[in-house]
Amino acid sequence: MRDTATRKSDVLQVLGANKDAWLSTADPKGRPHLIATSTWWTGTEIVVSTRGATQTARNMAVNPHVRLALGAPEDAVTIEAEVVESKPVEDAADLASGFAAGAGWDPREVGEGWMFYRLKPRRIQAFRGYDEIENRDVMRGSRWLV
Repeated sequence: MRDTATRKSDVLQVLGANKDAWLSTADPKGRPHLIATSTWWTGTEIVVSTRGATQTARNMAVNPHVRLALGAPEDAVTIEAEVVESKPVEDAADLASGFAAGAGWDPREVGEGWMFYRLKPRRIQAFRGYDEIENRDVMRGSRWLV
């Protein structure tokens, strides 16, 4: 089993790889909605992009609490986060260049109506299988535990 410091290091490697993630949102009635999305880790926040007219965007506009899942069940990272800002991609050159470099594609080049969403992690968990379910938190209250 990994200690918390090792888990944090592993989480930072996963986040830095800017891989795709599953993003879960909920509508005002609490019904969940799940999409696959590209991520860009800024070092403190996760940036995702989707069209502003999607169910995901509508959900985040009324309920800023989201969850992300990265990896496979045998090596998972789960993140509870909060939307702290949303911007049209054409009004966010700094986010667009960082996202394009990190995620490998640029929403400004795939059509109109795309938005960026900055997500602040509140809780991060990392675990490799059932053996690491206990003590899986590496961040709580937006603070790293080590």
